[in-house]
Amino acid sequence: MRFARENDVTAAQADPAKFTDGVWRSEILPSRAGEGQEPGLQAHRFAYQPGARSAWHTHHGEQALHVVAGRGLVQRWGDAAATPIGPGDWVHVQPGEKHWHGAAPDDTLVQLAVTASGGTDWHEPVSDDDYRGASARALTRHSTPTDPPHPTSTPTVPKESA
Repeated sequence: MRFARENDVTAAQADPAKFTDGVWRSEILPSRAGEGQEPGLQAHRFAYQPGARSAWHTHHGEQALHVVAGRGLVQRWGDAAATPIGPGDWVHVQPGEKHWHGAAPDDTLVQLAVTASGGTDWHEPVSDDDYRGASARALTRHSTPTDPPHPTSTPTVPKESA
């Protein structure tokens, strides 16, 4: 069993070969590969400035992304538009599914990334032009009057009955 205490977690700028400027990475549950074990479950917190993002990448194991605060985008390889994500949203990424994630052009993003096992293969960066195009198509596609508003407030907890 492992415990991760918030007071022990520090943030550092994310690797510029894997992320644009403006991304901070906190290792919450580190890989155990250096301990001579299988990598196992890993967890990181990422904080993105507006427009900051990862490069295209794939994971050997499943990944779950959870949005803590702000608004962001996730795009799968082959999709013309990214998909907007916001507070409380979860994204399940399958092993080998090429994707990127990052902040919306006009908002910050804080997300948790939990990866089941194995490593990450990093691919080409998402160019500024590709990011602008994917985000513009995402925001146009998801801002139609028929779409329900995205919940941005914290849900209330029901009160106990007397």
